Amino acid sequence: MSTQKTGNKSVARNEAFFENEVGTLQARVKELEYECAELVQSNSVLIERVNKLANRQPTWPKGYRPQRRHNTHRD
Repeated sequence: MSTQKTGNKSVARNEAFFENEVGTLQARVKELEYECAELVQSNSVLIERVNKLANRQPTWPKGYRPQRRHNTHRD
């Protein structure tokens, strides 16, 4: 009978351990889902900014005159 009692205690202990482990992992998953949602939101904001900057007309600074320098001594 003592082996059966220790067996039950061992099973109950294992179940409690795994319940605790599942709770810990579920909390970690929720934390990671929140972080992922934040990253998705900031990524969409950055994508909008990049598209806006990529599609705008370039402007030169006032007084800037580009000079073409032809290199006649190229190899």
